Amino acid sequence: MTVAPPAAPPTFARRHAALLLGGDGRITGVDVARGLAVLGMFTAHVGYTTDAVTGAANWLAVSHGRSSILFALVAGVSLALVSGGRTPLDGLPALQARTRILVRAVLLLALVGLLDLLGTRVLLILGFYAAYFVLALPFLRWSPGRLAVAAGAVALAGPVLAYYGPEVLARAGLRLPEDGSGALTDFLVSGHYPAVVWMAYVLAGMAIGRLDLTSTAVRVALVGGGLLAMAIAYGVSAAVVEPLGGTRAVEDAAAAWSSTLRPEPLAWEDPWPTSVYLWLAGPHTDTLPEVVGSGGFAVALLGLCLFAGRVGRWVLAPLAAVGAMALSVYSAQIVALWAWGEEAYEQTTNAPLLVLVVVTLAAATAWRWAFGRGPLERLVASVARRSADAGVRARP
Repeated sequence: MTVAPPAAPPTFARRHAALLLGGDGRITGVDVARGLAVLGMFTAHVGYTTDAVTGAANWLAVSHGRSSILFALVAGVSLALVSGGRTPLDGLPALQARTRILVRAVLLLALVGLLDLLGTRVLLILGFYAAYFVLALPFLRWSPGRLAVAAGAVALAGPVLAYYGPEVLARAGLRLPEDGSGALTDFLVSGHYPAVVWMAYVLAGMAIGRLDLTSTAVRVALVGGGLLAMAIAYGVSAAVVEPLGGTRAVEDAAAAWSSTLRPEPLAWEDPWPTSVYLWLAGPHTDTLPEVVGSGGFAVALLGLCLFAGRVGRWVLAPLAAVGAMALSVYSAQIVALWAWGEEAYEQTTNAPLLVLVVVTLAAATAWRWAFGRGPLERLVASVARRSADAGVRARP
C-alpha cells in the first residue's frame, strides 16, 4: 500500500496572500461594502462637502446619512451569515451563535463607552449597533420573506414613532433621556439612530444575507430593486415637499411646535409638529422616504459590491481590508480625530480627508496581509467564542 506524502506547507507568499484575501469563508463584496461605509463615515465626519450637485468634491455629500445606513444594512447581512447564511443554524450551534452575538453586543457597549470619553464631535453609532444586535436575536431563524415583511413594517411604523414619540413623552410630563439612565429610550426612540427606524435596515440586511449571494440573479435584483426604490422615494418626497417651500421650510415648521426644542413642554391642546416632515428624505430625517430611498441606495451599492468583489478580489483588497477590520478602523478614526482636535471638523479642503483615507487603506492592507484579522476583531471574536464554548461546557 502506497502512502501519499504529506502536503507541503504553503509558502510564505501564499500564506500571506490567503490572509489578505480573508480565506474561502469570506464574501469579498460584503467586506468591500462595509469598507465603503467606513470610509463614507470618514467623509461625513471630516470631509468638506456641500449640498450642491456640481463639482466632484460636492458629490461627497452623498456620504451623509447613507454611509451609516449602508453600515447598518451590512451589519444585518453579517448577522445572517454568522447564524447560518441560507440555512439558519439550529440546536446547539444556534445557541452558540446567539451567545457570540450577545457577547459582541456587550463588548461594543464597553468599547463605545471608552471612545465616548474622548469627547469628539462624532455621534458614535457603536452603542446603537449593540442594541440592534440584541433586538435581532429573535429574528435569526426567520426566512428572507418574513424578514423583508418585518423590515417593511418597521419602515412604515418606525418613523412615526421616532418623530412623535419624544413629543408625546414630553407633553405627558415625562423626562427625555439626558444620561445613561435613559439609554433604553435613547437607543429605541429618541437617539440619533433610533432602533424603531434603523432596525428596518438591519432586518433588510438579514433578509439579503439569507439569499444566495453568489447568484447573479440575486445581485441584479439588489441593484435594480435598490435603484427603483431610491428613485420612487426621492421623487415622491420632492413632489410633496418642494411645493411647500422645500426642506428648510418644512423643518422650520416642524421645529415651531416641538417640545424637545423648548425649555418647557407644550400642552396637549397646542398644535403638534407638522406631519409633512415625515415626507422629507434628507440625511438623518428618519422618515419613510429616507428609509426607502437611502436604504435602496445602500441595497443597490451592496449589489454592485458583490459583482465587483467576484471579479476584483485583488484590486479591491485594500477596500475589503478596511471592511474586514471595520471595528478597528472606526475606533482608530475616533482616536485620530481626538488627537487632531477641533480643526478636524473645520476643513475647507478635502486634502486631509484624502490623506486619512490613503493612510487607512494602506495600514489596513498591511495589517491584514501580515496578521489577518484586525486587533479589535480578534479580541472580540476570542472573547465571544470562549463565552459560547463555556456555555456549552456548562450544559449537562
